[in-house]
Amino acid sequence: MNTRLVDPRTIWAVLAMEAGLALPIISLPGQGDRLPGVLGPLLLLALLPLGFLSVARVRELRDPSWRLLTGIGLALLGRLAVSVVPEPGVAGLAVWLGRSFVPAAIGVGLWWRGGALCVAELTAAEIRTEFSVLAVCMIGIMALIRPFLLADPLLLGGSVGLFAVGGMVATALSRQDAAETASTGSGRALATTTALVPIGTALVLVSILRPALLGVMWTTLARIVELVLTPLGWLIAWLASLLPRGGPPGPLPPIVRPTPDALPNTAALNELQDRMEWLGWVILFTLLIAATMAAMLVARMLLNNWIGSPTRPTPGPRVDLTAERSGTPRGDARDLLGWLMRWLRGRLRLGRSASTAGAHDRLTEPSAADAWTAYRALLEWAASKGVPRRPAETTGQLQTRLSTQDPETIEAVAVVTATYEWDRYGQIPPRPDRLRRVRQALASLIAR
Repeated sequence: MNTRLVDPRTIWAVLAMEAGLALPIISLPGQGDRLPGVLGPLLLLALLPLGFLSVARVRELRDPSWRLLTGIGLALLGRLAVSVVPEPGVAGLAVWLGRSFVPAAIGVGLWWRGGALCVAELTAAEIRTEFSVLAVCMIGIMALIRPFLLADPLLLGGSVGLFAVGGMVATALSRQDAAETASTGSGRALATTTALVPIGTALVLVSILRPALLGVMWTTLARIVELVLTPLGWLIAWLASLLPRGGPPGPLPPIVRPTPDALPNTAALNELQDRMEWLGWVILFTLLIAATMAAMLVARMLLNNWIGSPTRPTPGPRVDLTAERSGTPRGDARDLLGWLMRWLRGRLRLGRSASTAGAHDRLTEPSAADAWTAYRALLEWAASKGVPRRPAETTGQLQTRLSTQDPETIEAVAVVTATYEWDRYGQIPPRPDRLRRVRQALASLIAR
């Protein structure tokens, strides 16, 4: 299965294909009252490629909060270009917002779809599958729900052409991306030309030889769809025949013309208008409440994206305290005695040389009863050399630092460190011959 991602330039053909499918669907609800016709649907449709381009160019729009706010603003701005506020004031603005809710929601959806395609990772197989599925949807839209579309031949023909061209070009470019045969120069142009030549040739031949054949083609397609759906219609008619029917229709009643009532006076009309005024206030308050809830929803999205919801930190696993052994009682007693002697010498002011000599005497007889004690002796020797182990330093890092400072001690430090690591982290206690080598290494270090 080929899982190579298509080039971002191929997504523009996918955008054209999806625009060709969406344009007939939004043709009726996207119209404006000030400028009816195809301008309103085209302004909404422009949000699809605009969302793709904006998210690709402006990284801040990849934030869901900013993307949603920008889409709402652009959709309302597009509606303001083709529709008019019925009257000045809050009431007129509320009525305009109510009329523009459905078209603005369509525009926001197209804007969001374009931004999603910018960050989507599509493969060639997914593009071919989308083209096949949308082609079936396009045939169903043109054949079944034709009465619910704007009766504009130019819009319908342009939608079909845009869908066909976008789908063929997207399929050709995606195959080129999957095979990794695209080049920077003529490769893309050749694939696009290969996809457009059959469609263009067919349209030119049909328009020259048989101009009326285009209409016949659509009529034939509608007849085929009708024949396919005929068994379904028969089934519905048979089910309807099972329902009980009423008696035979009787004679029609005579037509009685109602007597026109007298026109009410002006006072009655004013009174009726005052009674119905509360309904307008209820609608206004409902719209204000809906707008407030939408603003709260947007603010919540902003806070969740920027600050994040406060969460209580989950307690980590309980770690048992491990006490490491450090030497033997005999070694500890010797260390305590040595410290006491150094303290007495310091108190008697024997000088710094006596203290250093005492430290050297203490290290002349290394104790390596086990790996732990040997490594502790190594740490004391390193501290006496002015290279103590740092709190956040590992055994390997200390070994590297000691070897860098004095390269002649590389082998001795490596033997003591490796023995300690095997015992401490690998649970491999040293054998007697290994301990003998450790004692010899410590003796060589102290002798230096």
